[in-house]
Amino acid sequence: MAVSRTSRHTPLLTVHIYIAGMEVKVIVDSGASPAVVGDKVAKKLGVWKRERKVKAKQGDRSHLSGGNFLINHWFQVFSSPGVSLGKFSLYAEVLDIGKKDVVLRLSWLNENGFVVDPMDRYLRNVSTGLVIPCSVQSIPNVSIINLEEEPLENG
Repeated sequence: MAVSRTSRHTPLLTVHIYIAGMEVKVIVDSGASPAVVGDKVAKKLGVWKRERKVKAKQGDRSHLSGGNFLINHWFQVFSSPGVSLGKFSLYAEVLDIGKKDVVLRLSWLNENGFVVDPMDRYLRNVSTGLVIPCSVQSIPNVSIINLEEEPLENG
């Protein structure tokens, strides 16, 4: 969810997570679906090959590379060193998202019962009341507007 916007950059909410022994900055994007991980995280976790390739387009209609693989793992969020806010599952597409590692999108927020408060900069679980504090980071404008599937070659 964009907090405010400039012509080239969008300030987005971010959360620090721990996944596969790595600390990763996650972008929270409630305006798109599904969750996405980049190549660095996917290689560390291992991946599942898709039956059909997914094509992802950005807002400018350019394509994102990837779409052949999925990850199914979990991550942990800490409020401070040694103080865990919980473990969460992550089922995500593997796409070339540049220098970004993970993007949590609307599907993940809905599945886990979180709403986004962009003004106070946190995620809040509607069932448990759990609050995950967020930071803000400005990134170049990118948005996925269309996903298309095509059969993969055998092998």
